[in-house]
Amino acid sequence: MKLSLNMRRLLIFLGLSFITIVLIFLFTANSETYKAVKSIDIRYLLLVIGLYFTELFIDGLRLLFFVKGTGETIKFFEAVKLSALIVFFNLITPFSFGGQPFMVYVLRKEGISSGKGTSVVITRVLTMALFVFSGAIFSLLFFGRLITSIQSLRIIFLITGGLFIAFGFIAVAGLLRPNIVIKFAGMAAHILKRLHIIKDKKNFIEKSSREILVARASFRQFFGTGFGYFTAGTFLSGMMYLTQVAMLWAIFSGLGISLPYVKGFALSALLLFLIVFMPTPGTSGLGEVIFVIIFAGAVPKYLLGVAVLLWRFFYQFLTAILGGFVTAKYFSDILVKKPEELQEAD
Repeated sequence: MKLSLNMRRLLIFLGLSFITIVLIFLFTANSETYKAVKSIDIRYLLLVIGLYFTELFIDGLRLLFFVKGTGETIKFFEAVKLSALIVFFNLITPFSFGGQPFMVYVLRKEGISSGKGTSVVITRVLTMALFVFSGAIFSLLFFGRLITSIQSLRIIFLITGGLFIAFGFIAVAGLLRPNIVIKFAGMAAHILKRLHIIKDKKNFIEKSSREILVARASFRQFFGTGFGYFTAGTFLSGMMYLTQVAMLWAIFSGLGISLPYVKGFALSALLLFLIVFMPTPGTSGLGEVIFVIIFAGAVPKYLLGVAVLLWRFFYQFLTAILGGFVTAKYFSDILVKKPEELQEAD
């Protein structure tokens, strides 16, 4: 797999999102749209930019704390760059999954074992999922009628909720009961062997089992000597989530849309919840459609295209571009390696 392939995938994501946004503009924009764009309040635009960099730095800092919770260390700037890289790989893979295994690889390059890296990744995802799920419950209390009245939203909400619960259960059960994961490692080894990705199935199972036990031990450490770091990382996950919600509110305010913060928070929380498990890479196409469905009753029709464009740009586009160019040395290295080289332990 070549680097250019991943850049093409990023372009595909950007292309799908761009086409969807253009279609939204075609169906919603009018003369009022141009006037609204010209009169954007620059103060709120600066606030959005500030919130964007705040989110990026918080993400890096929470990763740093979770790593310290396992007894390891990572430089703050490296953590921030890794956070940008995760967004990049999430955008080019279905269900936004690609960034998680790549984080384990990069952490291993930083001298952190795959087992500890896995516990960091799972904890990072679970703590954020806790706030996203809580926000969805909050939005359900305030806008349950919106969800139940639109069949597509109701179906997506139920599927996403079910996947959230299932993922959380499997992740925690896997860390607390490593024998379950070891059995899956054996099944994976059989498949990888048949696909000629690994040569020695027994060696793969032994290394995987060892790292799974390390992951369990480091996860338990979060509730022992690393509890302070775990608490700090969890708190920062909540701050990051609130920053993402506040960014949407700032975008609306900059466009002159009067949206009460509680209502804006509930709708934004619903949006962030529903786009978690979209099958398209980076939720391209589908994310924009869900945005329009949710905010159609709160945002003037002629501003929907502008709002979704600004949201996409600051929520994902900008970070993905930074992840693609600023930290290119990480993924260019992994993509030129042979599959069997990636299976080697440190």
